[in-house]
Amino acid sequence: MPVWPALTVAVLVVLATAAVLVRRRAGRGAAGPADAAGPQTLAEARRMLAELTEALRERDAELERMRADRDARTQATALQQKQLNQRLRRRAKEAIDSTAAVIGGKLEDVVTQVSAARDAATATHERVTVTNDAAEALVRRAHSADEAATALNASLRQVAGIASVISGIASQTRLLALNATIEAVRAGAAGSGFAVVADEVKSLADTTADSTEQITSTIAALEADVAQMGGTLSAIIRDVGDIEDALRQLGGIADQQHDIVIRLHRSVDATMAQIGDLSDVAERLDRRRHDRLAVDGTVRVRVPSRSQPVAARMVDLSSDGLGCTLPADVPVAVGDLIRTEFTFDGLDATVDAKVMRRSPRDGLTEIGVQFHDLPDAVRHDIEEYLTRIGAGSDAG
Repeated sequence: MPVWPALTVAVLVVLATAAVLVRRRAGRGAAGPADAAGPQTLAEARRMLAELTEALRERDAELERMRADRDARTQATALQQKQLNQRLRRRAKEAIDSTAAVIGGKLEDVVTQVSAARDAATATHERVTVTNDAAEALVRRAHSADEAATALNASLRQVAGIASVISGIASQTRLLALNATIEAVRAGAAGSGFAVVADEVKSLADTTADSTEQITSTIAALEADVAQMGGTLSAIIRDVGDIEDALRQLGGIADQQHDIVIRLHRSVDATMAQIGDLSDVAERLDRRRHDRLAVDGTVRVRVPSRSQPVAARMVDLSSDGLGCTLPADVPVAVGDLIRTEFTFDGLDATVDAKVMRRSPRDGLTEIGVQFHDLPDAVRHDIEEYLTRIGAGSDAG
């Protein structure tokens, strides 16, 4: 049982007992005027009451000193806790910043390497494409050359046929020259001129036959060369076809590598964004230098898109900001400048603020705001209120 209520009850009991004694003594004095004990007992009762009153004053003073001492210890404890929380936040921010810096530096190296790999994969893909196009053009030219060789071979066969005809004509001419020579011999002197013509015709037939043989042998050699060239072109076409297959496979591999590098680059970008989120967390830790205590009250919020203030429910409060829940249909976004008006438990303030976070909560919208240009008097009132409710929660 607390000291003050128990002491109060005891004092009341003593006072009641003293009053009863005084009444009894007074009654006895009235019954017998010769009884001298009445005044003495009344004086003694008064003295006892005076002593009790003095004891009560001393007890009240002691209780007041105890209450003041308790409040001082509570405020000192709250201050120590606040300083401890600030140190913890500072160390957490330093740890997060250090970790983010190290990971960010490593990831920047990875980004550089990934970018180089992506550029190399892109260049490889482009070179493979160019080489594949060149191979396809070479195949087309080889096919054209093979077709030209086939046409040349057919033309050579036609020339060989013509040479064969010429050879037959030369043989017949030689035979005619022989017959003319025989007839010239038979004619004697009259056929001497005809004999000269027959010799010339024979000589021409021999020359034609020799030329035809040379043409035939040349055509045969050309046919052999064309056939060999056709075989070579066919081999080239097959080899280039194999090269095309290899290039297609290499192109597929290059495409896969390019896709892998692109996905890796996206993953690294996402990781860098998460590192940025860590930095945001560190900034929020650094920004929230004061503890936020859970409070229950109503705050009126003026948002840019509404002409009338919106009633919101307080979630927490500190000397640099507050959290509250709004109806889900209230349009508010991170970065909006709003005005907060709150009056509860003796705390009355109107403060401009900036929305720092926004998230859904139980069908409502919870926002966290940071006060802007908070007057010192309002800050002092908020700190006193937070100290008061903090002390009350500690005492409970």
